[in-house]
Amino acid sequence: MKRFLTTLLLAACMLSSLTGCGSKANEREGNGTLPIADNSVDFAYSLKLGWNLGNTLESTGTRLLNAETAWGQPKTTKEMIDYVKEAGFTGIRIPVTWSSHMNDDYTIDEMWMDRVQEVVDYGLDAGLYVILNSHHDCEKYFPSEENLENGKAYLAAVWTQISERFKDYDERLIFESMNEPRLINTAKEWWFTENDPDGLESIRCIVEMNQTFVDTVRSGEHYNKTRYLMVPSNAASAQNALSDAFSMPEDEADRVILSVHAYSPYDFAMNANGYTEWTEERAPELSFLDDLYEKFVKNGYGVVIGEMGAINKDNYEDRIAWAKDYTEKASANKMSCFLWDNNGTKIGSENFAMIDRRNQKIYYPEMLQAMLANYQ
Repeated sequence: MKRFLTTLLLAACMLSSLTGCGSKANEREGNGTLPIADNSVDFAYSLKLGWNLGNTLESTGTRLLNAETAWGQPKTTKEMIDYVKEAGFTGIRIPVTWSSHMNDDYTIDEMWMDRVQEVVDYGLDAGLYVILNSHHDCEKYFPSEENLENGKAYLAAVWTQISERFKDYDERLIFESMNEPRLINTAKEWWFTENDPDGLESIRCIVEMNQTFVDTVRSGEHYNKTRYLMVPSNAASAQNALSDAFSMPEDEADRVILSVHAYSPYDFAMNANGYTEWTEERAPELSFLDDLYEKFVKNGYGVVIGEMGAINKDNYEDRIAWAKDYTEKASANKMSCFLWDNNGTKIGSENFAMIDRRNQKIYYPEMLQAMLANYQ
């Protein structure tokens, strides 16, 4: 407890020294038309089918406004985001890397914060729910006992600033603590056995860091007291969320949501060398959604599948069938799904395109309609 209070005190001190963090906050109180459910499960489900603005504001390798297009994407425009709504999506997830755009004391550059706010405004003005996260910042919140206090201090500093900037934005704006926190650059980055001591330690550290995130946001003003907050387990995987070592953070507002990433089954959806056909016999491989329902939804915690998708293996009809079955199962379990879209249009690994951003067109309309039909 003493260590946690020290972390919050550090964040408060940082906030008092920050320049301009709240200077451009917009009044967005009560101007939304989307419903705001009064509990985690119903709210998470109301997000229905969402879309990820992938490979854009989370890109790394360069700083400030050049970063947005560094990975080959066009600059995000209001017209693009309006089209996301027109295409039938209910929400947009905006992945953002913050650590590339701050100084040594974790003060976020105001130019970067302004641009992120502008894109958030595009989403809200289009009539979408918006999820804002901390994406490729994994080194800062590396989940180990050795790095735990540094990770908590980083999260407290970053989310103090973000919360202050967006304090007058209502609950249509959702905050997500971390993106796939994991043991990066180790043999256990993406997978470890159930009782692996390093893996269990990482999950315990993530539980603590999620609590720091929730407490930091709730210590802010206005809508930060009631905003819905999303938290992951290790690597945002369903398997690690289902681990006995993982638990949801305490929250006086009772508005926390589990964030899961599930490109599942892996050999169909993610592995370029895996199988290409989707048949009824494969449907049991989506049973992890039932397991998430039993542990979380039945106990009052909403679940958002924040990233999902199936790469293009020149198997369009099979991807349509998979998309139907996946979202049908998720919807039956009261979970929303956010399609990952990195604008990759070729065949093979990492090709997850759905929206042609430059021309505002859908690459795979039948696949999209198969998903939308399960959220009518």
